[in-house]
Amino acid sequence: MKNRNLKKFLLAGIVFISFMLFIGCSEKEDYQLIQESRFALGTYNQVTVYASSEEQGQKVIEAVFVRVDEIERLMSSNIEDSDISRLNAQAGESAVTVNVETFHMLQLGKEYQELTDGTFNIGIGALINLWDIGGDNQRVPEKTEIEALLNHFDLDQLTLNEENYEAKIKDPKMILDLGGIAKGYAVDEAIRVIEEHGIEHGIVDFGGDVYVLGGNPDGNEWRIGISKPIIGESGVMGRLFSSDMSVVSSGDYERYFTEEGQLYHHILNPSTGYPTDNQLSSVTVISDTALEGDILSTAIFVMGLEDGLSFVNDLDDIEAILITENKEVYVTPGVLDLFEIMDEEYFIVE
Repeated sequence: MKNRNLKKFLLAGIVFISFMLFIGCSEKEDYQLIQESRFALGTYNQVTVYASSEEQGQKVIEAVFVRVDEIERLMSSNIEDSDISRLNAQAGESAVTVNVETFHMLQLGKEYQELTDGTFNIGIGALINLWDIGGDNQRVPEKTEIEALLNHFDLDQLTLNEENYEAKIKDPKMILDLGGIAKGYAVDEAIRVIEEHGIEHGIVDFGGDVYVLGGNPDGNEWRIGISKPIIGESGVMGRLFSSDMSVVSSGDYERYFTEEGQLYHHILNPSTGYPTDNQLSSVTVISDTALEGDILSTAIFVMGLEDGLSFVNDLDDIEAILITENKEVYVTPGVLDLFEIMDEEYFIVE
């Protein structure tokens, strides 16, 4: 288990390498660069702020991780008394009163399931548990086990009462999992906390869900590295120049296992029950919020190249970078001028 966690940390840190290269040559004397990493939400989370003093910076970072802990205690399916665990435990039986934040995430889960035509689905917790990719019991399930679950992902079976924040799972075999939405929400909340403390420049990187606040203190934009989406390789294939935006990537290289020479990654297709199998290696979404990026990067990856590009081009204020197994790079028009290829093996398809 320790080796898997180390791998996750290294992968999450790839994006941050480019930050450090830029931070090291741009720090001004009137800012203190304060940075800390902690494990939460199933991944390593790094917060970097430019503060007026070390005391202010440490206070801000502590407040961020207190907020992250609050979110995890509400929404993690691995915490026994969380809202989601209590709701899952009552599936097919009774309604559960949840925190307003959890309720809002459930509402968004239903909305995005419809918007993405089911490629994003918070109702596939039983399938996630069955595969347990990245966990202690990961395995390739029997086909019959998968097929037995496919009819239990219908979010119409999740009813929400906004008057009293009650939620109920009518299907006793449905299990909710907010892993594809809670981390992005936590990033956005971290940024809110940082801003409330008067910080104007900073970076939040929660396992590859990144938000860059303001620009670099020297007046330039941040440089955000996009990882090479290849298992066993490190470094970046390109970089984005950006400020005040979220950059979130999903890929088949992030969490996986192999069995009998076959690779199985963690991005499961709700319509098949198996890891998504298409020509994409990674999807990076650039958006105003990490919550949107968290959801849409997964959904677009499941959609595949053609449908994914069509989908994202119909959205307002959302941009994306899609990379195929053949190292072809597809970039939506709004981000083309902000993106630079750094590895000659990759090439942009016009």
